[in-house]
Amino acid sequence: MPCRHAWLAAALLLLITVPASAQTAAPDPAADFAKTIAASRLVLTISDGRASGTAAAFLAGKAAASHFFLVGEEHGVATIADTVRALVPLLQAAGYQHFAVETDPYMTRIIEDRLRDGGVPALAEYMHREGNAISMPFFNWSAEAALAEAFLSGTARSPQGGLWGLDQVFTGAYGPLLARIAAQTSDPAARELAGSLATQAKGNLDFVGKVDPVELDRLRAQIERAGDAALLPLLDDMILSRRIYAPFVGQSGWSAYQANRAREDLMKRNFLANYRAAGEPKALFKFGSNHMARGLSPTHVPSLGNFVAEMALSQAQDAFNLLVLCGPGTQAGDFLGNTASCEIDLAKAAPEVAASLDATHPTLFDLASWKDRPSQWRHLPDDLRSLLWAYDAVLVVPNGRPARLL
Repeated sequence: MPCRHAWLAAALLLLITVPASAQTAAPDPAADFAKTIAASRLVLTISDGRASGTAAAFLAGKAAASHFFLVGEEHGVATIADTVRALVPLLQAAGYQHFAVETDPYMTRIIEDRLRDGGVPALAEYMHREGNAISMPFFNWSAEAALAEAFLSGTARSPQGGLWGLDQVFTGAYGPLLARIAAQTSDPAARELAGSLATQAKGNLDFVGKVDPVELDRLRAQIERAGDAALLPLLDDMILSRRIYAPFVGQSGWSAYQANRAREDLMKRNFLANYRAAGEPKALFKFGSNHMARGLSPTHVPSLGNFVAEMALSQAQDAFNLLVLCGPGTQAGDFLGNTASCEIDLAKAAPEVAASLDATHPTLFDLASWKDRPSQWRHLPDDLRSLLWAYDAVLVVPNGRPARLL
């Protein structure tokens, strides 16, 4: 018995005298997050308008393995458009010959025809005509026009088009589109009404907030009675788009949720129509980050990006969702050519990420490892954290230039 007690006392003494350095270290989330950032970090080198480096190789591999390559961005940054343009050669080498854009189908066809026939100067000439300057987001910006031209230069003309416009009719497009209806209808009364509405809409961003919806319904009824069936899809889209705009321009009708849901559903239908007509090819997308997110968008509706990703899964294919954010020193431009700050200030929202960026080239982070360690970045702002969950990778552009008008 005494021997056993002596052994126990010695064992306790040994435990007490174990050095503190041998004990389990306390978790250090900041240090762990820094390691995750470093391990997931790749630099995208851009030289003479072409992408190279480790990030380019990573993206080329994802493009080759995927059927859809979805870019969600902050609008109005010329350097983001330039960066996507630098990726076009590697995307087209991976089989992407169609480009879905956040513009309506009708203006998109004008954009493509102009760019194919005369390049950016031809599109600029169209935009400088009276009433056309505000008719086509976001291709009134020079960098976006150059991106579309670069993509189309590597594709052949096709009945479905190389550019797929999926969005609602923009308020600034009502003028030229109503003028088209006036020129093409066979009915004199419809021609007079369409012409009158076109005059009201020309160059007027407030048009959908002020037009009497009864007038659009009356025009549609006249067109239908005249048998001008080819014009009805355009009128139906204009009427639907006015309803989508309603809660945001002070008109009665749908709630913001209903409007956002209707817009997203419209883009899904337009995508399916183009995709099936073109033979279900690979496609590149470039939209605002809300639209390309997986799951519910930040507007709380099922997003286009999620729909495309789930459809790819249903066809035993993959989709790759790339988020592109402003880095420190980046400015955005608005639709009228003004300069503004980016919506997410990364230096403030995620200083440890901002500190790891390359000073002159875009920096990419593969988010797969981040999602296995969510506790490391739970301190980030809710809006940024939601976006990171919704994308496969994030590319940060430093010192980006704001978009400028053609």
